[in-house]
Amino acid sequence: MKRLMEMITGRVEFVLLGAALILCLIVVMSGPGEKAEYDTWSVEIQVVEKEITEIRDDELYLIHAKDRDGKAAVFEITAEAIGDQFTEQGVYNEIKTGKYYKLKISDPEVYDSYYPAICGAVKLIEGFSEEPEV
Repeated sequence: MKRLMEMITGRVEFVLLGAALILCLIVVMSGPGEKAEYDTWSVEIQVVEKEITEIRDDELYLIHAKDRDGKAAVFEITAEAIGDQFTEQGVYNEIKTGKYYKLKISDPEVYDSYYPAICGAVKLIEGFSEEPEV
């Protein structure tokens, strides 16, 4: 009887160890996706114009902007880059021409977009922040 109990205990330990290893594997595999590995960076812009256009049957939500030096830039709002909490149309409607925003952006190829992609929410700011002293 003692031997039977030792055998059952050994098997239970083996099953629990196997389950723990499988659980660890699932956690590792369900971690951040490939796109999370790419760099994003923040920019401060003033919105000059907004545009909804089409390229190859894709509807694009574009933000035309300028930075603190007056350099022009175009950013794209894409569903994949902003996540499930927002819609392209919703983010587009919240952004106002003439206002200043801080955006988190990523390279176009990360989200298969035509322009740098706006990632997540945009933050309305009062104007360009002071440049750090070099």
